[in-house]
Amino acid sequence: MPRRLLVLMIALAVGVGAVSLVALLSGLDEARLAASGPRRDLAVSELAQSRGFIGTFGCVRHDLAVGVTASQRVYRLGERLPAAEELVRVFTPLAAPADCDEDRAPKVIYALVEDDDSLGTTITHSYRVDVPPPPVPAMVSGVIGYGSGHLRQARAARARLKALGLPLSASAPLLVKGKRPGVLWVAVLTALAGVHGLLFCALGFWWVRRRIRRRKATLIDEGDVEGEFFGV
Repeated sequence: MPRRLLVLMIALAVGVGAVSLVALLSGLDEARLAASGPRRDLAVSELAQSRGFIGTFGCVRHDLAVGVTASQRVYRLGERLPAAEELVRVFTPLAAPADCDEDRAPKVIYALVEDDDSLGTTITHSYRVDVPPPPVPAMVSGVIGYGSGHLRQARAARARLKALGLPLSASAPLLVKGKRPGVLWVAVLTALAGVHGLLFCALGFWWVRRRIRRRKATLIDEGDVEGEFFGV
């Protein structure tokens, strides 16, 4: 088998395998979420050990929210950003409903709220004029766990909040606001598509390995041992 063709096939297999693995994991997460049942309404203090479609009433501490840039730098809302930086994700601490005084830090931050729509709101754009938004008591619903949210950016946000001396709960889970379970059969089909792609890669690997072994055996039989791996 020509070396250039082999390299091309390996690159294609790696690409298909990576996409298939993402589809498999995403499909499994979505299927488990869809099968986890309807929304459960919990107190904010119960969020640490919860997963699934959750509703809770708490204080959304916009005054302590942090934004993460594409370069993984973290800024508080109200801080002036360098000209080259732009927030791509905003994470807002969620405290108890009675802990909504912007003049003092919350006793405990029970979760971080990620809201994809927040970057388009007036509240989020207030960071441009160095004015931190006020805290707001609100009902929040969304999904905790099952691969939801931008976990890498959330870790950076937690690290910044801890560096500011804010009291996070043991896990302070990520609550992805507005997300809800999808359709179970669609999630299952997504997972099966991932399995199909991985099986296709495995079959391709088996076929290439078989061709190489056959070529090697033929060259040995012909006494040409110098070209035993790549066909010439």
